[in-house]
Amino acid sequence: MRVDYHCHTHFSQDSQAPMEVQCQAAIARGLQEIAFTEHEDYNPGDPTSFYFRPADYMQALARCREQFGDRLRIRAGIEISEPHRHAERATAVLRQHDWDFVLGSLHWVTPEVNTVLPEFFTAWCEGGWREAFRRYFTEMIALAEQGDFDVLAHIDYPARYGTAFFGDAYDIRDYEPILREVLRALIRRGKGIEINTSPLRRGLPNPNPPAVVVRWFREMGGEVLTVGSDAHAPQDVGADIDRALAIAREAGFTHIAVFERRQPRFVQIQD
Repeated sequence: MRVDYHCHTHFSQDSQAPMEVQCQAAIARGLQEIAFTEHEDYNPGDPTSFYFRPADYMQALARCREQFGDRLRIRAGIEISEPHRHAERATAVLRQHDWDFVLGSLHWVTPEVNTVLPEFFTAWCEGGWREAFRRYFTEMIALAEQGDFDVLAHIDYPARYGTAFFGDAYDIRDYEPILREVLRALIRRGKGIEINTSPLRRGLPNPNPPAVVVRWFREMGGEVLTVGSDAHAPQDVGADIDRALAIAREAGFTHIAVFERRQPRFVQIQD
């Protein structure tokens, strides 16, 4: 079964793609299921904040299900940034609608420092980019322990944006003790991780996270794993999903998770 559980449409501020076009792209890519996980952000410094209109999104989703439902299963998703810091707001939006799938993400390592900006890699004085990653993963422990979500999105997200600072020197294994705390919290709460393929189409060698983290998760007893492209445009829908499935298999997974009403169902990874 080929699915994409991390996609965006024009209901996210950083995408111009209509939902109908994204559905057509998914069908053309041979996907059977897609989750549109629109950005729900609350940090005033982020242009995506307070942009998402869930009620309008749900209406568009219903139209697409009617139009494409015989060819594509469409899941109602949302990507909430820093849900552990914005619990009251996150709870309110999650109660208002029938969501199938919730991603929890960390874009702001502190309310003042965004991980996509150069300042993230230079804000920590002598520690530089190494300290930036350490603080990022440390904050992720709190998200994993406290946030209301189903799957933790794009572990090591900053690795997409900092090659000018760390070149080939970044190795996620340097942060293994902190990351194992993150994974333990997820497993204890029955939460999952994703293999996010966005870095691969940027010319980077690894997805978020690299395969070694997927292997740690499985060896520690993790069961819930999703795959997603993080597509914001139709040409990226379903991109490198087969690579993600291969990484999952190599890590010891025989199944990936799909969701309905926030309950996981496990589907076999086909050879």
